[in-house]
Amino acid sequence: MKTLNILNINTRIWLVLIALPILLLSSCDKYLDVQPKGKRLLKTVGDYDLWLNNLISLEQAIPNELNLLDDNVDDIYIKNPFTSRDNFVYTWQPQFTTDLGTSPVLWKDFYESIYYYNVVLNGIDEAIGGSTEQKNSLRAEALLGRAFAYLYLVNLYGNVYKAETAGKDLAVPFVTSHDLNNPTPPRSTVKEIYDHIIADVNAAIAGLPKDNNQNRFRGSLPAAYSVLARTYLYMGNYTKAAENAQLALDNGQKTVLDFGALGSISAMPSIVVRPGAIYARIHKTTFTQFTPTLSLLKRFDKKDLRLAFYYTNLGDYSFDKRGATVHLGWGVNYSQALPNCGTSVEEMRLILAEAAARGNDLSKALSELDLVRKARFKAADYQKYQSAVQEEVLQKVLTERNLEFAFTGTRWFDMRRLDAEGLMPVINRYDPQNNLIASLPPHSTRYTLQIPLQVMSFNPDWPQNP
Repeated sequence: MKTLNILNINTRIWLVLIALPILLLSSCDKYLDVQPKGKRLLKTVGDYDLWLNNLISLEQAIPNELNLLDDNVDDIYIKNPFTSRDNFVYTWQPQFTTDLGTSPVLWKDFYESIYYYNVVLNGIDEAIGGSTEQKNSLRAEALLGRAFAYLYLVNLYGNVYKAETAGKDLAVPFVTSHDLNNPTPPRSTVKEIYDHIIADVNAAIAGLPKDNNQNRFRGSLPAAYSVLARTYLYMGNYTKAAENAQLALDNGQKTVLDFGALGSISAMPSIVVRPGAIYARIHKTTFTQFTPTLSLLKRFDKKDLRLAFYYTNLGDYSFDKRGATVHLGWGVNYSQALPNCGTSVEEMRLILAEAAARGNDLSKALSELDLVRKARFKAADYQKYQSAVQEEVLQKVLTERNLEFAFTGTRWFDMRRLDAEGLMPVINRYDPQNNLIASLPPHSTRYTLQIPLQVMSFNPDWPQNP
């Protein structure tokens, strides 16, 4: 095991742009040293391939703190006044820290990934060896990875996409340079960032490999379509979301991983090669524990294997005591069955189901929903859901998304888009004595995060989010 060093990054640009700490990252195969001022010692096409294959920050890319924003999470130990960054995230405070010397959580995590992908995009043409096809493939993977990171950023720091306002609503800077001494670009609009995301993924499609069966973290043609499907879902373009979800399935895997056939969580394949994972990502800290709300737990069927595989202390399934049940991100048997925070066959099926339900094609919606749900039960325990009422079917699909993707860093984005439709109730936080300590009302400005103070301190002319 050798060490990958990211050294001597300029402090000012670190805070302004991506807030990279001085990192020591593990790599099993290659020593690579990124020099100051964006210079590099990546020389060959093989070096760049190893960069994408072994850089842990591109795999463990999803900050755990994203889950603290969700309506699904509870904290039975929180005290008021709040004392930690996690407390501030959990209660949707305008700023998660006022310490200008610390790195800005969420912001820095995704800009860190963007930096690494920009290293490839700005250097691959000059790499020694390899074919034009190999260079194009690595460039395509970097475009896809950068677009995926921006999809998180625009949905954290920009308003929910609305065609009538997206061209005016400010989001985040679109950074294409890997030279950390370059000036920070201004904040782009929500529309501009989405346009960049779509353009980059479309530009990547021709060069991407047909599959990533040997490493689900790497880019592929199905991965590109899956990212486009998620992008259009967040834009509220359900027709385009469904088209791309179907393309992701048609060009790759189609089958949902059957939990019933596994027998136990210990049989869960490694996420690196896991069936069903299309474009894999995991949390920054992989061995996670989150306390689910009682309301989330009560949405599960008692025989749902997701409960048996990922939740401890189920008791008699009455779920009447806060904090008794815990979600374990490695599985109940310490099996390292890490949840996939990236795109999946399950997500594509549920995008197809949601688009169909919204279009009142209930037969299609129920069929796609069934493909996911029946894979989460033993065959003898499964009962197919049926309804002829559009709103009921849509709500069932949305509930299934919540159950399937709980604690994978995506619920906050569903909350945002549902709130924009008037479908989110007030979300409350309570202390251990059940006293109300924070609320997130419908249409709150807190659904769009403020730019971190660490970043604003170097960009005082930027307009701040409310």
